Amino acid sequence: MDRDWKRLGRAIKAQREHLGMATQQDLADNAGVTRQTVQSLEAGTERKRTPPTIGKVEKALGWEPGTATRILSEAAPEATPRFAEGMPMRIAKELSDGQVVDTDVLDLTLPGSKSRLVVVFKQDSEAANMDPAELRAALQEWTRIQRALRQITAGDEADEA
Repeated sequence: MDRDWKRLGRAIKAQREHLGMATQQDLADNAGVTRQTVQSLEAGTERKRTPPTIGKVEKALGWEPGTATRILSEAAPEATPRFAEGMPMRIAKELSDGQVVDTDVLDLTLPGSKSRLVVVFKQDSEAANMDPAELRAALQEWTRIQRALRQITAGDEADEA
């Protein structure tokens, strides 16, 4: 099976830069691998098999597991990020870190507008392993925040009336 390591290298570099990671060391730090690993991947160094660290790199880039393997074996498209095209890099980075616990969409529609506020409640990687009592406390805090946001939007509706 032909595998295109150069294409994978280009895709990794493009996604790293898209996420605002200016250097290979930035990606290495986020993935928990060495800079040499990232350098070798971006250079498209030929390998007989996929390195075991590729999963960490995929996660740091916000890719679904197996994306690198697909890029290596497919004839065409570069990897696409999981997030909407044109999303600011700082938001894409925030969304790619940690674990999503819950989301809420609050309608902030003004006359003639179709705007909505999307709120994402996330935990960082370490918090993803919290015990049940800590998770309960975090979810209680999230519920409090949701109520406050809904009161704000309800207050805006009352002001318009």
